[in-house]
Amino acid sequence: MEENGKQTEDYTDSITFTYDKDKHALRKLWDEAFDDPEEFADYYFENVCVENRVLSAYVEEKLVGMVHLNPYTVMVDGQAYESYYVVGVAVDYEYRQRGIMKAMLNAVKTDLKNEGVPFIFLMPALEEYYNNLGFKKIYNTKSMDFTIVEAEDFEREVSDCYASLMLSTYHMSELGKEELSVMSEVVNQRLSETYKIYCKRDEKYLESMVSEHLCQCGDVCFVTEYMMSEGEEELEDLNVIGVFGYGIDDDTMYVERFESFDSNAMALMISVLKLAIETSCTRCIITVPSGQVDAYEDIMEGIELSVSDDKGIMLCVLGENEEELVNLFNNNTFIDEIV
Repeated sequence: MEENGKQTEDYTDSITFTYDKDKHALRKLWDEAFDDPEEFADYYFENVCVENRVLSAYVEEKLVGMVHLNPYTVMVDGQAYESYYVVGVAVDYEYRQRGIMKAMLNAVKTDLKNEGVPFIFLMPALEEYYNNLGFKKIYNTKSMDFTIVEAEDFEREVSDCYASLMLSTYHMSELGKEELSVMSEVVNQRLSETYKIYCKRDEKYLESMVSEHLCQCGDVCFVTEYMMSEGEEELEDLNVIGVFGYGIDDDTMYVERFESFDSNAMALMISVLKLAIETSCTRCIITVPSGQVDAYEDIMEGIELSVSDDKGIMLCVLGENEEELVNLFNNNTFIDEIV
C-alpha cells in the first residue's frame, strides 16, 4: 500500500520480470495509465520504444506493470557515462497499491548496477514516492504561464528587441542529416562551456527531438545572433545563443528544452515570444531552469505572468561516490525535458 507517497508494503505474491517486449500489451497499459495525445503515443512506440529497454512485470500471464529505460549518454565533468532516463512507470489499475512499482524499480536498479551503469534519472510525477527509493532531486525547473494582453503593443516591442539584437530563428526540421550532425557538435560545445553535466547530443538525438515536437504541431528551433548564409558548412561558425522546442495546442504554445548559452536567456525568451506571436498563440507555458526566472521581468511588462514550481529531475546513484555525484549534479546541471 501507499501512504503519503510512501510504499508501506512489499509485493509478496509471485511476479515475473522480463525485458522481452510485448508491444501490444505495453501500448495498451500506456494508454490506460497516461493521458498522452494519440499522436505522441504513436511516435513513442514507433520510434523510441523500439530502441529502449522495458522491464515488464507479469502476474501469471497478465502484464501488470512496466518501466521504460531510454538510453542517454550523459556528460559529467568532461567524461561520458551511459545512463538511462526512466519513463513510462505504470501499474495496471487492478494491481496498484500492492508494492509492484517498488518491486519493479528495485529490480531495475539491481540489474543496471550489476551492468555497471553509474546512475539513472527521471522526472517524477510524485517526488515523495521516489525519495523513498533512493532518488534525490538534483535539478529544478519552473513553469512560466502567461497570456499576451496587449497584442499589438507587445508585438511591436518584441519585434523591435528581436531586430535590435540581430536575432534569427531557424527550425531544425528544415536541416539535413549533415547539418544536424554539425548542429549537434555546436550545441555540445555551447553546453560544455556553460554546464558540467548535460545529455550529449548527436544527429540521432536531434532527429528524435524534432520528431517528438512535430507530432505536437511544433518543432525544435535554434537561435543565432545574425542571419545564416546559405551553405551547411557555415553552421559551425554561427554564434548559436540557444535552442528550444515547442508544441502548439489551439492558441497555446508549450515550450521546453529551453537551452540558453553564454547568459543569453533573455534573447532566447524574446525569440520564443516572437514565434508565439507569429503562430497566433495568445498563451505560452514555458519550462525553464529555476535560476533563470528572475531574468525575464523586464520583457514581461505587457503580459500577465504566473510562475509555479515544475517537476524537475531526480537522480539515483547506483554505484559508489553517491555524495560526490549528487553534489556535482546539484551545482552545474542542464537536463532538458527528454524522452
